[in-house]
Amino acid sequence: METYEEIIENFKEATEYVLSYDNGRYYYNFNLDVQDSQITSLPDNLTVGGWLDLRDTQITSLPDNLMVGGCLDLRDTQITSLPDNLTVGGDIFFLRGKKITCNNVTNKKFNVDTVEKIWDNSRFIKVDGIFAEKLKSRKHIWEVRVVGHKDSSFIVTDGFGRYAHGDTIQKAKEDLIYKISNRDTSKYDHLDLDSELSFEDAIACYRTITGACEFGTKGFVEHRLKEKKSTYTVREMIELTKGEYGHDMFAEFFL
Repeated sequence: METYEEIIENFKEATEYVLSYDNGRYYYNFNLDVQDSQITSLPDNLTVGGWLDLRDTQITSLPDNLMVGGCLDLRDTQITSLPDNLTVGGDIFFLRGKKITCNNVTNKKFNVDTVEKIWDNSRFIKVDGIFAEKLKSRKHIWEVRVVGHKDSSFIVTDGFGRYAHGDTIQKAKEDLIYKISNRDTSKYDHLDLDSELSFEDAIACYRTITGACEFGTKGFVEHRLKEKKSTYTVREMIELTKGEYGHDMFAEFFL
């Protein structure tokens, strides 16, 4: 039987991605794109923080206890069934017309070429595009573990459909106040699609216009701005925010 160190090393050789390991689970905190790679299997107890793209791989079955924070793309694979303990925060995409079986269909809604997961409300919550497992809750406050993260964090709400995340309850409350406050966006009125912003100003622009909480903004930076550049055009930022919290709001501000 392979050790977890060997599993991590073999996965790296096949995909160039490095998994982390903690308390029996393997983690990759961002989007995991292994399309067209030579990988033939995934380790059991794998958590992927973003989306997982398995297109055009030789994988024939999904691992035990797989958790994916975003979408799961199974098009052009040999996978024909879904394990009952699969958890997916977004849609599951199949090749149109392909038959997929799943014993536990109670919490899944089958569309033409996607499966939209409907979660047990007592266990999972998805807010501002962030998918998390509930650990504890009391009125207007949840302690959660965001999929792909090892440590817990908090979500608070004002009870009127507005939410914010934070590493602490106090931070989440402060960010909720920021999100619902009247933010001054006038300093960005003069920008056009070709205007350039520094790395720091681009992040500030995104947060001010969308009202993204600090936790969500940090996630956006980790997901989309890992390869830090000195400047970004507004056009680039609109493209980079696709799939992130507040994309439509951000794009409409400049278009």
